[in-house]
Amino acid sequence: MGGKKEEIKQNTSKWLCILKGMAVAYALTCIIFIAFGILLTYTNMQESTIPMVALATTALSAAVAGFDWAKCMQKRGLVWGAAAGLVYAVLLYLITSFGSGDFSFEISCMRMLVVSVVAGIAGGILGVNRKEKKNNLFARNV
Repeated sequence: MGGKKEEIKQNTSKWLCILKGMAVAYALTCIIFIAFGILLTYTNMQESTIPMVALATTALSAAVAGFDWAKCMQKRGLVWGAAAGLVYAVLLYLITSFGSGDFSFEISCMRMLVVSVVAGIAGGILGVNRKEKKNNLFARNV
């Protein structure tokens, strides 16, 4: 009996961790987009930089999502990172499509999808292979 409850608790914890990872990724996206919007408004920065910043932000955020997902699952960083990147890209596509009312799938959408998945994979690999911090920086391995 106790084993079943523990398994349910672990699964719930992993799903919450996955949701947290995606929430952190989208929070990062919002922060960067707001900061970039402020820069565009109050500086001489050209609007032609928007696509480049959007793609870089997508890559960074998908990598963060991939890192968090793989860290939660503690294995298969490549798979979990790719999944996180794919989910991030699909959600971003849906959000922007609903916002603009345009659901067309263009080459820029495909580029965003590829960048998200590749960045998610990179984040996932890093998430699985991360080193745990030691509590004492001066402790020596004996």
